[in-house]
Amino acid sequence: MEPMSTCKLFGAIRAVIGIKNTIPVIHGPRGCAYHIRYLLSVRSGSRIRICSTELSQEDVVFGAEDKLRETIIAVDETYKPDLIPVLSSCSTSIIGEDIQKVARELKDDINAEIITISAGGFESDQSGGYEEVLQTLIEDITIPNHLIKEADKPSINLIGVFRGGPDLLELKKTLKRIGININCVLTSGSSLEDIKNIPTAHLNYSFCDVSGITPCKILENEFKIPFTYYPFPIGFSNSLNFFKTLIDYFGLDYPIQKEYDKLKPSIDYFREKLGDYKAAIIAGPTRAIALASFVRELGMTPALVSMDLIGEYTLKELQWALEGAKTRILIEPELGEIEKLIIEEQPHIILGGLGESYFSYNLKIPVLDIMHGRELTWGFQGALSISQKILNLIKRRFKA
Repeated sequence: MEPMSTCKLFGAIRAVIGIKNTIPVIHGPRGCAYHIRYLLSVRSGSRIRICSTELSQEDVVFGAEDKLRETIIAVDETYKPDLIPVLSSCSTSIIGEDIQKVARELKDDINAEIITISAGGFESDQSGGYEEVLQTLIEDITIPNHLIKEADKPSINLIGVFRGGPDLLELKKTLKRIGININCVLTSGSSLEDIKNIPTAHLNYSFCDVSGITPCKILENEFKIPFTYYPFPIGFSNSLNFFKTLIDYFGLDYPIQKEYDKLKPSIDYFREKLGDYKAAIIAGPTRAIALASFVRELGMTPALVSMDLIGEYTLKELQWALEGAKTRILIEPELGEIEKLIIEEQPHIILGGLGESYFSYNLKIPVLDIMHGRELTWGFQGALSISQKILNLIKRRFKA
């Protein structure tokens, strides 16, 4: 009754807004656009543009495909986007509005490319929205328009990345130094041209266990591009192994181990300071697994790992990350279940997001928002940043 996951429409919107010069149109009441925009703006610290047909009660009763046509044309003329994703909502999915027909009819009358996503909130959780957007982009943009060539230098696609910011910049910087190019990030920061050029890369790397694996398999079947998944580059060892995986795959000669070795004094320092503390982790599966192994690397105990969803490889990788630790695990829990175990386990810190601020206010447990789009969490520098922030929050708590 108190879900910790959200709807398909939220996931679909979150996926499409990462594409450059893209304006989504939600065919539904204004609240869908407003509340999703509000939440994503708070989580990212960025200006988010989401348009809506703003359906009335009369529209829901009698249909509003004409209003959808007018809105798409207005968005095309006003904002001049490269791509307009048109998404259904709960109300328009129920009454059977044919958004595909409207898109087909307008395709030659607007300058933007147009795709449609069936995104009634009741159709699935957010993972269904992520995955359907990625599949639609591949099937409607990549496959019909791809270039038949391969990149000259080692090149990868990151599949299932829905936030950019400092994390993506840090990863690109390190991989460039190693000699590896990020060809396309699906979807954060990608352009339509990037999406069309996905097949020029040599390797796909899934960054999302619940939405990245199926698109990787489609690309493997269609273009013979192999894919990999895990480790996810949160933490010192996870980042080292992430970079090593790619260095070994491309047969490159780069001293990544030396970069890691220089960090050992810092790792030892944080282990000494944090070794007696417990952490609760509340996140999606890919990030939760990486964080679980990371806090163990810092000498901490992962007292609780709560995941809103799980994917094909989640449980296998979680078993590896925990290595027999006595960790309480929650899968697709309700809020009350998480609250109960946090009260029982009394962690010293919670690694989560904005939604976990409740625990900070009411249970007096500090929360590190590692989900915020402006937070640096990936790579060696991300590991240093998280470690220092964990230490600072714990010091502050116990000084008080």
